[in-house]
Amino acid sequence: MGDRTYAVVYINKYYYEQNKKELDMLAEDSCYDTQVNDDIVEFHDDQANYGNIPSITDFLQENKIEYTLSWEDGGDYHAGSEYARIVNGEYKIHDIYDDGYAVLQELKTILNEKDPTKREALLKKRIKDLEPFEITPLKAPNSIDFIKSDE
Repeated sequence: MGDRTYAVVYINKYYYEQNKKELDMLAEDSCYDTQVNDDIVEFHDDQANYGNIPSITDFLQENKIEYTLSWEDGGDYHAGSEYARIVNGEYKIHDIYDDGYAVLQELKTILNEKDPTKREALLKKRIKDLEPFEITPLKAPNSIDFIKSDE
């Protein structure tokens, strides 16, 4: 057993409805609450090992389903979110940690760079490190935004 914290997985309701039987079975073993809202379904776990809910996220990854996993601070890690999105036809996953102090120190270092060209390059690199792809809202394939993003 590892460090336990609260975590929640969000998926678009469309994908939940397409995989309801499997997701409900997985959630029954690992989540204390599943909330079905208008557009989004949430899987909650207040005992997520290191902020992970692998029974749900492994299934979503195997089926290339977009999701957002968010977790609270744990014993030796910061709160954060994991984003799984389809970007230009490729399934990508990226974590962003809520570590404000570390980001502040990096920004101070960038601001101290005297050469404006180097400063701009450092800033662009840091932004790309934090968000290597645009983190878009979760969409269903029949939504206008989803259809437009595939054009």
